[in-house]
Amino acid sequence: MEMTKGEQIRAGLQKSFQSGTFAKASTAYYGYKITQSGELVIDSAEAKVVTFIFRQFMSGNSLGKISDTLARMGISSPTGKATWSRETISKLLNNEKYVGDVVLGKTNVIAGIQVKSYDTRKQVLMRAHHPAIISHKLFNAVQQEKQKRSKSRAASR
Repeated sequence: MEMTKGEQIRAGLQKSFQSGTFAKASTAYYGYKITQSGELVIDSAEAKVVTFIFRQFMSGNSLGKISDTLARMGISSPTGKATWSRETISKLLNNEKYVGDVVLGKTNVIAGIQVKSYDTRKQVLMRAHHPAIISHKLFNAVQQEKQKRSKSRAASR
């Protein structure tokens, strides 16, 4: 049976996910920089901000309050804006890269639009891919707190 071009591309991507050679695994995120050899290393100044955000959230602060605090401290967003958006902070808090892991295959492109993939069978987890900024314990606690706050907001509606 012959594969379509799209199927060939998806199969190639899946193979690169499995082998750990997929370039997206080493995409720099806030808190990291990429060495000339392509490795992710911690940017100490930005890593302090990442840690601050995680701790502020666990201290009970809302995304808006964290954003306001960062602005008062004069810390620009990853895109250089004076104010961090709530969405940027939320995505940072959800990003497994901060514990040193990478999940490949979290999104698919359908009709030219990138959409989240919920098919975990097609995702590949690469543990300890790069140095961690925060612990798994803190990351997991934040995920639980986010879920708890989300349920609390839903119940109050």
